[in-house]
Amino acid sequence: GDTKMHAPVLHGKVVRLFGDEGYGFIETPDGHELYFHRANLSGHDFDRLTVGEEVQFLEDIGSEGYQAKRVSTGKHHSPESE
Repeated sequence: GDTKMHAPVLHGKVVRLFGDEGYGFIETPDGHELYFHRANLSGHDFDRLTVGEEVQFLEDIGSEGYQAKRVSTGKHHSPESE
């Protein structure tokens, strides 16, 4: 009976978008930037995403290094802002 560990949900903000190419970057509270692709955006239209928008995501390792997966937007607040 191994216990499956789930990756923690992280908070960040969109800092750069490349709409024509369909990807962008999220800045984490500690200043790191993570790549994400429009296919990793959950329940939101990539073309309506804006720089500065708060997001939640999971961090995962990809072929080019760490990336943001399962990116979601909405009424989120990061624990660091409390």
